[in-house]
Amino acid sequence: MALEGNLKDFSLADMFRLLASGRKSGTLYLERPDAQGKVCFKKGRVFFASSNWHRESLGRRLVKSAVISEKQLRQALGLQKIQKKEKANRRLGQILVDEGYLDSKILESFIQEQINDTLFDLFRWEDGQLRFEADEMCEDEDIGISVSVENIIMESSRRLELWSRIRQKIPTPQTTFIMASAPGDKSMEIHLKPREWMLLCYLHGGRTVNELVELAGYNDFETAKILYGMYSAGLIEKVVSDADVTE
Repeated sequence: MALEGNLKDFSLADMFRLLASGRKSGTLYLERPDAQGKVCFKKGRVFFASSNWHRESLGRRLVKSAVISEKQLRQALGLQKIQKKEKANRRLGQILVDEGYLDSKILESFIQEQINDTLFDLFRWEDGQLRFEADEMCEDEDIGISVSVENIIMESSRRLELWSRIRQKIPTPQTTFIMASAPGDKSMEIHLKPREWMLLCYLHGGRTVNELVELAGYNDFETAKILYGMYSAGLIEKVVSDADVTE
């Protein structure tokens, strides 16, 4: 029998703690009218998570993040198809490591970050149905790397606190920014990273947060966090609109 509930009555953190304490294995499904998500557990630890935002395969996410090249992904996928019987259980991540395309520590860090990104998206849900199916194991997604529920909840809490501060400056995805006509004094102390430079270049002429998410391919949290830093430093200005809330 499936374990079911609603986020209004039973928080996602409570469900995670329950599954962790019972060392449960299976898949937790989350559903609401406009979105779906799932989280895969093995012995009370999370090894995979997906949501409407994070649906790309591991290989595509690695290429998009420039961790591996398109050619390396194609070669690894080819090896996965033709691998011999004695190595038939190798997952894509293990093949990438075995072939020297990717360090195991980098892969582990990348997977953990991707899980945290996806779960932060799900932890922001205020309503939705929860259903845990113990007989659905997500074996195709298991590459041998998992994250503890305690670490997930701690990281999500940290991000939610930062998100609350960001929302005070960036209240809606329709909030529009533009390059500052006269950058503030703090901007002289800023050393922009490639991601920040990319967003700054896109702001020539003004863009909404949603438009920047689409153009850059970053999630809404990462995009808003970068904008929050540049706005606080005086590098960019907010274009006042009816959707904005007076600060």
